[in-house]
Amino acid sequence: MRSVKVPAAERADPAPSKWRYRWERLWLTPLFRSLIRTGIPSLAVVAVFTWYINDDARVAAILDGWSAFVKEVQNRPEFVVSELQVEGASEELRSDIEEALPIDLPLSQFQLDIENLRALLLELDPVETAEVRIRTGGVLLLKVTERDPAVAWRRPRAVELLDATGHRVATLDDLSEAGSLPLIAGEGADRQVPEALALIEAAAPIADRLVGLTRVGNRRWDVILTGDRRIALPEEAPAAALDRALAMHAAKDVLNRDVTVVDLRLPHRPVLRLSEPARTELRQLRDLERLSYAERKE
Repeated sequence: MRSVKVPAAERADPAPSKWRYRWERLWLTPLFRSLIRTGIPSLAVVAVFTWYINDDARVAAILDGWSAFVKEVQNRPEFVVSELQVEGASEELRSDIEEALPIDLPLSQFQLDIENLRALLLELDPVETAEVRIRTGGVLLLKVTERDPAVAWRRPRAVELLDATGHRVATLDDLSEAGSLPLIAGEGADRQVPEALALIEAAAPIADRLVGLTRVGNRRWDVILTGDRRIALPEEAPAAALDRALAMHAAKDVLNRDVTVVDLRLPHRPVLRLSEPARTELRQLRDLERLSYAERKE
């Protein structure tokens, strides 16, 4: 079979056209491919979205729909808190807690600020520690630890119960309500409760006659005893000074004599202040001694 020869002018050119060549070269560029595949569609989506939300009515409808959806989820029965449970509190403190916390049950647990509730509990004077959590079954648990009153602080117009750190626990209308708690008084006594408790413990040998402690000048303590007696302690090392007073009493029965003040403010020079009858008697004895001495001399 004889082949037919095609003229050279009619043969197809295998090389691409100039525009096709430029397009293929451009398509090989990574930045251009990313722009075509990602950039332009993204810009189109942003443009459509911007056009759509550029209408206040549409935006309001979207927000209302979202709020309704969120509220519907939050108000589902499994998320509703319907019971309040308080542990570790007395009846009086329980009543104070219920009045202090702004909780109106039933309420969705998503509307409860746990940390704020805990902070409100710690603001109550009788509360030392507080734990707030939600139990299964829609129970809001408030677990507190009450402060134990250690002393009664007598003030001009009230009596306050303080714990061992000096934190206020409660206010009493009458001193008789304090019971057997140790009594302290004076300005600044609440800031020195640990030291006062140490002195009260050191005064255990004379606990039967101990009335309390008075803070003098917000600097030092006086130990108040029955019979209008007192022991004046120094600013420095008051417990050691009190031990010396107790040693003097054990050796000389000082506190059973006509002594109103045992002054230990000077460490090496204790001073005993006698009662007025004792001073009068002492003056009379001195006068008799002078008279007797004068008569013997004549």
